[in-house]
Amino acid sequence: MPTAKTKSLSALFACLAALLMSSCSPATSSLDTGEPAEAVTASHTPFQRVVAQPSDTAEPTPQPSVTPSPDFSPTPDTRPLSSDWRNWPTIPTLSPWLEEVYQRGLDQGSDPHRFSVAGDCQNIPEAFMGLYDNKERVVFGANEQYLWETVDYFGGSWSRNGLAVDGGFNFPAVFSPLRADPATCGANEDPLSCEIRTYKPAFMFISMEFVYPGRTSENYEVNLRQAIQYVLEHNVIPIVLTKADNVEGNHAINEATARVAYDYDIPLINWWRAAQSLDGHGIDWERDANTVPQGFHITEEQGWSTRSYLGLKTLDEFLRSLDVLETES
Repeated sequence: MPTAKTKSLSALFACLAALLMSSCSPATSSLDTGEPAEAVTASHTPFQRVVAQPSDTAEPTPQPSVTPSPDFSPTPDTRPLSSDWRNWPTIPTLSPWLEEVYQRGLDQGSDPHRFSVAGDCQNIPEAFMGLYDNKERVVFGANEQYLWETVDYFGGSWSRNGLAVDGGFNFPAVFSPLRADPATCGANEDPLSCEIRTYKPAFMFISMEFVYPGRTSENYEVNLRQAIQYVLEHNVIPIVLTKADNVEGNHAINEATARVAYDYDIPLINWWRAAQSLDGHGIDWERDANTVPQGFHITEEQGWSTRSYLGLKTLDEFLRSLDVLETES
């Protein structure tokens, strides 16, 4: 019969064995529910703004003796929604975060006196802003003489035939190396990337209104996002425009353009809104009487000049918000 001493030693050995077995068993986290983590899929990854990170060698921040209650109130976004694009202003302002993009562009060699255009036949210099390189054709009212500063500032860009603008251009074309200028661009370089690399603009207008078989508001939006993403990644400020026409019947492309401008927080010139006060809403219905689709081309006298004026006013607004003209005057 085991003695009391023997029983005590047996119990002691049993405890030690149990302790050793538990130390070798894999640990189970109290947060492990056994359920697989839910995958998060983003429908669109916007351009990432650069946020300064604290230095590893920075002195620790003194902690307050009493921890204040956190304020979870977000900064209100007062911008009008893309669904209300008809009421967006005709002349946009420059969002403060784009000032950082502008400065990074200058740091990498962009020319602040240059802008580019990526567009179709309604964006070639003859139709869009080219007149500002011919001062004999330009007259400003007494209260807008200041605009000559911006005209002079971008001299040469107004009438330049860029590599990303041409009659009949659309988004498939501007992304295709087959449509690039072989004398200037690399073998695998498309018109958009070639224009940015060779001309080094600080700003770029993007407007592809040309109607082609298969164009939908959905693929237009996908392509516009691709163009905006590329332009921002190269630290060029993109400027988009609504269009005066409604050949699709439901203004879906204008709303898609506004949606992209809203998501990226980039400037949008509301040309559609400005065109509503023009004869025929800015559309050359007589020219388009025998064309398909009808209502695409804008009028040369009012449409071209008004749209060009909006582009000039937008650039002037940006230069003054950046204090560029005041700095160089």
